[in-house]
Amino acid sequence: MHIIIGLAGLWATLVSTRSHMPNGFTGFFHPAALILLLGAPPSILLVGHDVREIWRGVVTLAQALRYNARRAESRMIADLYRFGRELKQGRTVEASKVLAEAEDPLLREVGPLLLQPGGGADARETVLTLSYARLSQVKEAEEVFRFLARTTPAVGLMGTIVGLVNMLINLKNFEQLGPAMAVAQLATFYGLILAYAIWSPFAKRIENYGRNLSVSARLLERGLTSIAEGRSLYDLRLLAGSGGAGPSAAEAA
Repeated sequence: MHIIIGLAGLWATLVSTRSHMPNGFTGFFHPAALILLLGAPPSILLVGHDVREIWRGVVTLAQALRYNARRAESRMIADLYRFGRELKQGRTVEASKVLAEAEDPLLREVGPLLLQPGGGADARETVLTLSYARLSQVKEAEEVFRFLARTTPAVGLMGTIVGLVNMLINLKNFEQLGPAMAVAQLATFYGLILAYAIWSPFAKRIENYGRNLSVSARLLERGLTSIAEGRSLYDLRLLAGSGGAGPSAAEAA
């Protein structure tokens, strides 16, 4: 179904582009080129990706734009300290409350395994599995915007070729050659702007988001393993590079 919708959207974009084609140069604002560059790449994207993939990409982008790696790591390590302290003192109810209030979803999901006898080994494997699935979704979201970044310049080039063909058709009218050439080049200009100023930075932001999630997952794995084995969590602060944040060595012991 998404293939039919994508092809229909592409056809509608081409028809709308044709109907809004100006007769001469109107400055840097070219409605037909804008319609083509804003409508065709998403339609092509829809042919190769279903709606759920695209929606997950948009949601992941929103999460990446809000994500603060330093704050998230500091909060996760602080929650690990609290959870480990409560568990070490045998206060499982308080430890469960710490997990319920934790911001990191992996900690909320995997932490309860340590409340069960012998759950340390299961916790490590579960963190690895869940983080892999989570990073796979982030990679899919990144690919959505990488696809747009690759497709948009090509669509702009197609718009330029169409403009050059129209210019050659009216080659006898020398006064219109300059404006026609300018109009033809604007499609490529818009395509480069959208690809390298919007879609590529969005994809890069999601890539960085995935990298930070991977580091956070490794820290969580290390922390839960240390809690299960009764070791200190103080080294997590050094691994995270959080400087003065977090408990002291005596508190973490």
